[in-house]
Amino acid sequence: MSYPAPPLAHQPVSIPRRPPGAVVGAAAVLFLMAFGSVAYGATGLALMPGIVDRFQAATTAAGIATDDIDSATQLLRGVPIAAAFVGVVAAVLLVVLAIGTLRGNGAVRIAAWVVCGVGLVGGGLAAVFGFAQRLGSWSDDAVVGALTAAHPGWWLWTSAVLSVLQALGYVVVALLLASPAANAYFRRTPSLPPGPTGGAVPPYSPPPLDPADWQRPSTTTAAAPVAPGRAE
Repeated sequence: MSYPAPPLAHQPVSIPRRPPGAVVGAAAVLFLMAFGSVAYGATGLALMPGIVDRFQAATTAAGIATDDIDSATQLLRGVPIAAAFVGVVAAVLLVVLAIGTLRGNGAVRIAAWVVCGVGLVGGGLAAVFGFAQRLGSWSDDAVVGALTAAHPGWWLWTSAVLSVLQALGYVVVALLLASPAANAYFRRTPSLPPGPTGGAVPPYSPPPLDPADWQRPSTTTAAAPVAPGRAE
């Protein structure tokens, strides 16, 4: 007997799921931190010319040594340029991490934890280094005062607040990605598509074959014509 062509077996597929609130929140914080990194770097570059001009005018009028003025000027120009470059690189990395976490990529989640840890440690070391550099780099204490006075009053406070918010952002992202909802989302496994009754459709298995079926006439074969004069 003939059998209809068997349908293709159902392959395990991953049913798209919406990321939980914890994962969406972590991605939102990463996107926000990326935007803040670019904005901070761009603002620093825009303020740099005015800060350098005010510092040089103040230190020259105060009779500070030329070597101290030159070294501090290099610092005032180098730090914003480096911060802008690091900000752009960090923004790209954070955006990639945010997209990967939304897609449920486990490797990206691990990378996000690593970035959070490195960001916390690096931010703390940068703050300590910057403070120590201001205190021990120049023989005249008036240079430190001129550096502070050359910056807009709101800029120093803004930088401090942004540093604290960035550290909190890393902590929040790490905690959200470690939440139970995030763990369940990143541990999702492939599953079969739902069947008509709501359950998973089992893989197709063909009907058992009877070895004697090939000897049986096919039900689809047309009947042979009856010879004239013969009784049916």
